[in-house]
Amino acid sequence: MKNMKKGLLIDAAVLLLIPLSIVGFSLSIDGDKGTIRTSQTAHVNDIATATDTEYAAGNTNGSLKVEPMDFSMSRVYRVTYSKANLKTTLDDDYREERLYRYAPGSKKNNRTYNWSKIKARSGKRVYVDMKAKVYYREGDGERDTEDFYRIRTSASNKASKYWVNEDAIDID
Repeated sequence: MKNMKKGLLIDAAVLLLIPLSIVGFSLSIDGDKGTIRTSQTAHVNDIATATDTEYAAGNTNGSLKVEPMDFSMSRVYRVTYSKANLKTTLDDDYREERLYRYAPGSKKNNRTYNWSKIKARSGKRVYVDMKAKVYYREGDGERDTEDFYRIRTSASNKASKYWVNEDAIDID
């Protein structure tokens, strides 16, 4: 009987905590502007956006159009890294992507480079030593991920390293 009362008290406490945790983790919506803010720090980080492109369905005739992907720090909520060790080549469509100094969304002032910096061409050999998975929120608040790889053009570990979207290199 005593254990049954103790179990009921624990169940009641858990049932009380569930709605409180849902309310605590929910997004706050700014009614005047219709924007979604997750925290005050995300609101403060208004910086220039780093963009790649993606194809999305058009509004009128269903055709595909190119839209920018926004990886500003205010939209990125997590970046995870893992080691990689592979050789690959630049994809035919590498010019549609950007060359970054850091994984997009991981640093406040992330510099982008022109592909001529590494004398890029389709089929150029690159060495991959790290992978980053960037978790971000799209404009409508939906969550999505993108994979980025840290590349260098020389086998030497001392060579300059740059981050590129997975679409810029041939990953089998």
